[in-house]
Amino acid sequence: MESYWGQVEGRLLAMLENLKGLSLELLNEATLAWIEREYHREVHSETGVAPLGRYLAGPDASLPSPTSDELRLAFTTLETRTQRKSDGTLSLEGRRLEVPSRYRHLDRISVRWARWDQSHVWMVDERTSKVLCRLLPLDRTANAEGLRRTLGPVAEPVTTELGPPESRIAPLLKKLMDDYRSTGLPPAYLPKENDR
Repeated sequence: MESYWGQVEGRLLAMLENLKGLSLELLNEATLAWIEREYHREVHSETGVAPLGRYLAGPDASLPSPTSDELRLAFTTLETRTQRKSDGTLSLEGRRLEVPSRYRHLDRISVRWARWDQSHVWMVDERTSKVLCRLLPLDRTANAEGLRRTLGPVAEPVTTELGPPESRIAPLLKKLMDDYRSTGLPPAYLPKENDR
């Protein structure tokens, strides 16, 4: 017995049987037109459903396409550089890149970049490879003017004083006490009088 795809191929070739000058381009065009307009819409003999209907009724197995930034980052190399404490820069292939002042406390900085495209250099977290910021080339002409940006604090100061704990009843105990009060029963103990 001839296979299903053999039957399909036979039907398509029968439609092109006596055609003179059949080229690969014409065969491709005819095949695509036949698949889209007839094969996908005709009920399949074994499944009892048209292939297009079966595809649309099935689960969506497509994957989301990554963004251009994600693709650009995927084709980069990860390297570690030492930050110069004197001017907050690092060197990469003979170019100086400025490190934002909020990261000036770091000695070693992990960067991702493509060797063929040095216009995009990212500073990344070494452990998670999450992008922290984009590093830009040092503007030597702006630096030559002598004006320097002011440096903000590295991080918010952490206070070590916690103060006294807030005095309140734990939520579960408060609920239990409220439930007990709602019963209207007297306390199960005799209150002690203060002798002062």
